[in-house]
Amino acid sequence: MPLPARRQGNDLKVLGADVPFSFFPMRQRGRRWGLHSMLYASDPWAVIEGAIYDAKLASVELASALSFVRQSGEYFRAAERAGAFEVRPLLYYYSFLNLGKAISIARGRPNLVGKVIHGVGPVDAMGHTPNAAQLRFRRSTAGNPSALDELHWALENHPLTAGTVNVADLLAQSVVGHRMWVAGTGKKERFFAIEDIGWRHDDASHEIWLEVWMKKSSLKNRGRGVTETLKQSGLDPDFRTISHADASTHLLHVFEQSARTGYTSRPSDVVMDSVRGVRDEMWQTVTASPPYRKFYLYLSEPPERRLPQWMSVYSILFWLGSLTRYQPVELLDALRGPLGPFFHEFIETQPSQLLYLLTSELGRQDVSKPGIV
Repeated sequence: MPLPARRQGNDLKVLGADVPFSFFPMRQRGRRWGLHSMLYASDPWAVIEGAIYDAKLASVELASALSFVRQSGEYFRAAERAGAFEVRPLLYYYSFLNLGKAISIARGRPNLVGKVIHGVGPVDAMGHTPNAAQLRFRRSTAGNPSALDELHWALENHPLTAGTVNVADLLAQSVVGHRMWVAGTGKKERFFAIEDIGWRHDDASHEIWLEVWMKKSSLKNRGRGVTETLKQSGLDPDFRTISHADASTHLLHVFEQSARTGYTSRPSDVVMDSVRGVRDEMWQTVTASPPYRKFYLYLSEPPERRLPQWMSVYSILFWLGSLTRYQPVELLDALRGPLGPFFHEFIETQPSQLLYLLTSELGRQDVSKPGIV
């Protein structure tokens, strides 16, 4: 059956410039939206501190948030210097716990000073091995705020879903070290790089939509079909596969967004609305070379529980840190087991990735490592 043709339209431009896809491609100035820039920072802590000041907090909240940032930075640097590898996850977790509190305060979340529960904990009855372990998430209640729930509110604008998640599912959701996870588990690869992604628009209908381009070979070589990819990535039913002459020439699949976003005056006014509609389906890595973000689709199927990318990483750090404190033998066994290479790669590279992603979220601007320091 032939594929539907590409919808009529043009590549979206703002003042003659292309609109590169990211989670923060636009910023609002007064009533109008304009293209946002990439911020290059070898020291994201200075950017974080500046964003806290920009939040215009009351004096008590400002002092608390800045203290949490300083604590976070000290824990992070201590983790980088730690000689014993098994200590690093715990230090990284406390770093992000404090950074999460600072971000939550900056976004107006209350009760982050004083007694705050973690909001995530192990289900001890399930065991502590990667295949058996589970974590339980808890929301804030009156007089008992949850640090993780408040951070979820700050970043996702709604509460986290309480209940349990399998640690094995969280490990699969890490872009960093994913092929080591594949080698250690013998399971099919689940992350697939997006070759290109960008907006199209139609002046007549006043609508914008996204196109996602992927290499055919990356799916075919790993036994993944197009229908399966759309369904398990979460793009279905809002995207469809279309025919495109350039795609055939370059051996690419093109997924066109059927759930279009309408605008009244200028297409740039609704680009951020369009981004919010696909954030949950896009994973990313921060790079030190153009385009400074690499995007991926993650394929999963029920009953796996998918979390926001930042939350998966945060939860894995909590679990590894919990093993450090309470089950050090199980942690050492995991580091020596089939997933050992994955855990080493995760701890070596994922905290820095998460730091840049959260810095970007706090300032609502893409922040990346400079190519030359």
